[in-house]
Amino acid sequence: MIQERALPFSILALLMMASAVVVYVVWKRQVSLPLPLRIFTTVVCLICIVGSAGLMLFTLFVGYNA
Repeated sequence: MIQERALPFSILALLMMASAVVVYVVWKRQVSLPLPLRIFTTVVCLICIVGSAGLMLFTLFVGYNA
């Protein structure tokens, strides 16, 4: 059963990690972006992180009921 859920779980985990890296790079590194673009990027990445976490929980506990 875990093998059936590995691919969606891995994709969602990669999306979550990539979003976290983007947020880190935007705020901790001195990237020359205007503040509204930084805030927009942060909001989109945080939505991706929260959405991925919710979908991971759904995939892990509810999805693929056979």
